Amino acid sequence: MLRGGYSILGGFCFVHAADLHLDSPFASLKAGSPRLAQAFIDASRASLQALAGVCIERGADFLVLAGDVFDAEQQSIRAQFELFEALSELARQGIHTYIAYGNHDALSGWRAILDWPEEVHFFGADRVESYPVSVGGEVAAVVAGISYAQPAVVENLALRFRKNDGDPFTIGVLHSNVGGDPAHENYAPCTLSDLVSTGIDYWALGHVHSPRVLSERDPAIIYPGCTQGRNPRETGPGGCFVVHVDSGGRVEYEFVPVDVIRWHVADIHIDGMSNLGDLVEEAKAEIARLAQASDGRSCAVRFRLFGRGPVHSQLAEGGGADDLVSAVGEDIAPGTRFDWIESIQDFTRPDVDRDALLAGGSLISDFLSLADEARSGPGALERIREMLAGDLAHPRAARIIRDMSDEELVALVDRAESVGIGLLLGEEV
Repeated sequence: MLRGGYSILGGFCFVHAADLHLDSPFASLKAGSPRLAQAFIDASRASLQALAGVCIERGADFLVLAGDVFDAEQQSIRAQFELFEALSELARQGIHTYIAYGNHDALSGWRAILDWPEEVHFFGADRVESYPVSVGGEVAAVVAGISYAQPAVVENLALRFRKNDGDPFTIGVLHSNVGGDPAHENYAPCTLSDLVSTGIDYWALGHVHSPRVLSERDPAIIYPGCTQGRNPRETGPGGCFVVHVDSGGRVEYEFVPVDVIRWHVADIHIDGMSNLGDLVEEAKAEIARLAQASDGRSCAVRFRLFGRGPVHSQLAEGGGADDLVSAVGEDIAPGTRFDWIESIQDFTRPDVDRDALLAGGSLISDFLSLADEARSGPGALERIREMLAGDLAHPRAARIIRDMSDEELVALVDRAESVGIGLLLGEEV
């Protein structure tokens, strides 16, 4: 997003990125498809190179990395050297890098001893550290930041920041959950007003994996999102923000994608379809649309099927939605563009008159009434969430249920309703 209408004269430019998660293991993918896992590992590396390329091509004076550069405290030597090589190239171009560590790569973890270029700066965890940025021989800005000492930081670190009177344009670098976003761990929690009260001019945040502009100006407060999506919860472009600041402290910024594989979640409605061939053709057409919208990148797609019709029973008779993956997707060839179907989730319903069944005064009508209550009753979804999680002995399975969004839980109820109708009517579902 570009703002303003003024030229950038006598100012500076920087790139803001976060949540690279270098060296993500992709363990579940390796178990099913080593070639696919390697494609995602290669994409992580390529997105780092693309990020460095953006810094050089856009003439950035410096790069800011706001946490979770690595995926784990115990960083692999390979990932560390990949970052070392990328940032060393930036250093040779005269581009400085400022790095804060987050919950995934806290300072308590192991690091290889590397002779980093003097242009690469790491924030400590004891206090907010500040580095002056010189452009054209004069101090144009200050970059201030703090890292996590341990993975789980519950302190409001934003309150440690303060811009003093007379300081130049100041950039705050922080890995934080602003506003208690329930989709992310509540680490270094703070509020929007906490950030504004510090006087910092631009907040370079990390932790949230989708690009978000929380405040456009005075100050600009921005999450760049992750550079490369890793799962179906990280859909859309992954990238960075290129930020220009003019001599008057006015800010323009632009989101620039650097991802190599783009995740999509696509919904298909079976209403009006007569057979599975119609469904396959629609899925292939949707993949073509997504590929075009992704500007030549590889696509990873999760399909969700909704609606009623004869295709519902055909899916059951044919072995389920998972069997469609091989009919719609394609093989993965290393180093080439591909479209991969992660899964096809079936939320379709039996081809029956639900309203008539609901009004029939039978056991089925009672069942459907309970399903409606589960979807819409006051606090019903939360009760279902806790009931299901409480019945699961495996802690990870219980956590998955508790972490489900209301939309995902409603979809689960919808699927249970479909199965129930089929069983009560004596049909396959």
